[in-house]
Amino acid sequence: MSDAPKPLELLLTQKAERELLDIPDEPRQRIKSDILRLAQGCLPLAQLKKLHGFTPAIWQLTSGEFRVLYRRAAERLFILRVIRKPDQVRVLRSLR
Repeated sequence: MSDAPKPLELLLTQKAERELLDIPDEPRQRIKSDILRLAQGCLPLAQLKKLHGFTPAIWQLTSGEFRVLYRRAAERLFILRVIRKPDQVRVLRSLR
């Protein structure tokens, strides 16, 4: 018997999929690895941040110069956007 938590089901929006494909290979691999670790519950809390003013809550995963915006619902992890840090303010305004 294993006490390890069951990994969350990952779902990406079409926009997040396109954004991920547009990122160069090396940072894209790091982002994918961080997302998989997030789904498994193995990511340091220092990389995660709950963003204020969103209902339901939106969380941010920091992966190098990129930010992964996501929501968690039950056993699912919804990846909303994968963006560069300088684009963060503009993108967050569009999500409100």
